[in-house]
Amino acid sequence: MRFLFIVLISSTFGFQLHAHNYYFGFAEMQYNATNQTLEATLVLSAHDLEDVLKSKKIIARELEFLEKDSLIIANLEIFVNSEFIVSTGSTRARFSLLGFEVLKNGLVQIYLLSDPLILGKSIDVSFSILMNEFPEQQNKLTFINNKQKRTAVFLPHKRTDSIILEA
Repeated sequence: MRFLFIVLISSTFGFQLHAHNYYFGFAEMQYNATNQTLEATLVLSAHDLEDVLKSKKIIARELEFLEKDSLIIANLEIFVNSEFIVSTGSTRARFSLLGFEVLKNGLVQIYLLSDPLILGKSIDVSFSILMNEFPEQQNKLTFINNKQKRTAVFLPHKRTDSIILEA
């Protein structure tokens, strides 16, 4: 009886340690006029991203053990480019994944650099990463250009937004 009680309590607390009611992703993106590139950093929950990547058979281990694996980086780049889409005018930005870093606070930072592009009057962003797997996922992007910041919020029912750029 005592063993059954310990198992029941352990499983209850174990479930609570892995469950959470909120999911947030953040991105900061800046236009580098000198190189005509977009530089972006995505910040996500490492274990949520790991769960998604494992379910898609992109990884088999925790991300912190895979930071130097070129095949994993290539597959992660494909995944990120399918869930974080930026375009200006008729040009879609193609991001290269420069690397990622798993932080001790449970977050992962993903570093991206676009191919050269010329900004139009606005940028269109789709930031739906993790939303298909976590219906409560909310993402926020801060875009910096000419010392001005613009913010866009992405929700499961609003996965895309346009940011109007001042001349």
